[in-house]
Amino acid sequence: MLAKRLESRYHPGKRSRDWLKVKNVRHQEVLVGGWRPGKGRREMIGSLLAGVPGDRGLEYTGNVGTGFTEAMLDDLAARLRPLERESSPFDTEVPPIHARDAHWVRPELVGEVAYSERTADGMLRHPSRRGPRTDKRPEEVRRED
Repeated sequence: MLAKRLESRYHPGKRSRDWLKVKNVRHQEVLVGGWRPGKGRREMIGSLLAGVPGDRGLEYTGNVGTGFTEAMLDDLAARLRPLERESSPFDTEVPPIHARDAHWVRPELVGEVAYSERTADGMLRHPSRRGPRTDKRPEEVRRED
């Protein structure tokens, strides 16, 4: 949504306090089922593979690669190492491009993501990590509609 002062003028290529852009953002608690390595400074964790419990078990809902600070990434790496496993914890297919170099973990970490909408196949569009949910147990996570 855009909001503007009635008397304001449009200035191409410039931002103004007279014109505001407000995004409609939704939130979803997710379980971390794996991670993918990144590049450069984010070599350890580039993105998290997220899922939500559903009718078919743990349903893959997308990968989250934004919203992290270096401190968050270090903390996540320490929390994920002891949860490593050989195979995917997801009961639905993870797209090959995301599964190819994935490191799988037991889905015991709960996090919250912000997103713009869900795609027709249930994936979160433009997900961004908001932070851990240490107050939630994995069995409390539900799909938000």
